[in-house]
Amino acid sequence: MIVAVRDAARGAAVVQELAAAGGQAELLVADLASYTSVRQAATKFLERHPALDVLVNNAGTVTRHRQVTGDGHERMWQTNFLGHVLFTRLLLGALRRGTAPRIVNVSSEAHRSGRIPWDDLELSQGFRPLRMYAQTKLAQVLYTRELARRESTIAVLALHPGAIWTGIWKPAPAPVRWLLRLVLGPADKGAAPVVRLAVATDVAGVSGVYFNRWKEATPAPQAQDDAAAARLWDLAERATA
Repeated sequence: MIVAVRDAARGAAVVQELAAAGGQAELLVADLASYTSVRQAATKFLERHPALDVLVNNAGTVTRHRQVTGDGHERMWQTNFLGHVLFTRLLLGALRRGTAPRIVNVSSEAHRSGRIPWDDLELSQGFRPLRMYAQTKLAQVLYTRELARRESTIAVLALHPGAIWTGIWKPAPAPVRWLLRLVLGPADKGAAPVVRLAVATDVAGVSGVYFNRWKEATPAPQAQDDAAAARLWDLAERATA
């Protein structure tokens, strides 16, 4: 297992935990909000490993206010979507050489309230955190659909892992964090359906579909728009070129 993380110290702790449990893991630093970091991570991976069997795209963030990365993109849009697009593209060759390769894109049921504002993709006007978050999760489902159409030898799946308490909610006001911590499930509960899609034999050969936790589900109508998926693909390719 390659543990790709933004925080090297926390990632090293995970690698040590896996090793203590008898597993084999390597640390790979990759900040999805930085194209340079993503390219460096992909290069380091390919130097060590010619093939990749499973790629889980699970980076995500929520910011209370609009922020712009060093690459000139809105931070949530780049972290939750564009960074995944670039990382995936750089690793496609290794995936094609993998054994029954799969890509699991961790999305959210929040995609149902998402819309793609084609004239202002990065919400330079009217930015709201949950609006952008939903938009990024819709983009992940559309990207899954288009990538599956283009890659016949790689299974590509999108997944809502459940409503989970993680560090993504730290920017929320303290009373909201307190409430969320009470009602949301723990991280291991959210990890379980992700692991299932990564390794389970009963989904072998399934591609281009959306899962709500353990079961295949029908995504929102706007996530089934093939023309929108192709248009978003082209825009993402140009943005990460």
